[in-house]
Amino acid sequence: MNPPEKSSPGPSLQWMWANIFNRGDADQVAILASLEKIPLFHGLTKKELRRIEESLYLRRYRADSFIFRAGEPALGMYIIHAGSVRLEKKEEPDTDGPEPLLELGPGDFFGEMALFEEGTHLVSARANANSVLLGFFRPDLMALCHTYPRLGCKLLLALGRVVSDRFRASLTGG
Repeated sequence: MNPPEKSSPGPSLQWMWANIFNRGDADQVAILASLEKIPLFHGLTKKELRRIEESLYLRRYRADSFIFRAGEPALGMYIIHAGSVRLEKKEEPDTDGPEPLLELGPGDFFGEMALFEEGTHLVSARANANSVLLGFFRPDLMALCHTYPRLGCKLLLALGRVVSDRFRASLTGG
């Protein structure tokens, strides 16, 4: 008895595979160019940026859709590649809706606390417009730290500076 022949996936599955799991050279160049502009990654070499880029997950969100909601598990940070995102306080029962906290655009990032600790989101994040985000998750940061300790140290120090600056700004109102 012969084993069944392997068939190739149908055209729709091939398209899905190509669009979900593969990025074209133009996408890669655009992502690397975005990373170079973000202060968090200043001081990294092209090779280090490529290693980070390999750890990112491209996600697309339609306008007004949630990236995450307050109270959901925090898994990692997001970098805005295109579009805009609104961070909102949890909706209170006697209010007209969630209170907007911050509007973010291309090059901005949010959710970085999830890289340091497991917990839940304190705010919600919602796409203002059709948006493309780059997800960077805690297990990928840990893998980078293990595989490339020098890069991991640079990244953790940069993230620590960002968290410290944001905390200081929240205390001083600036």
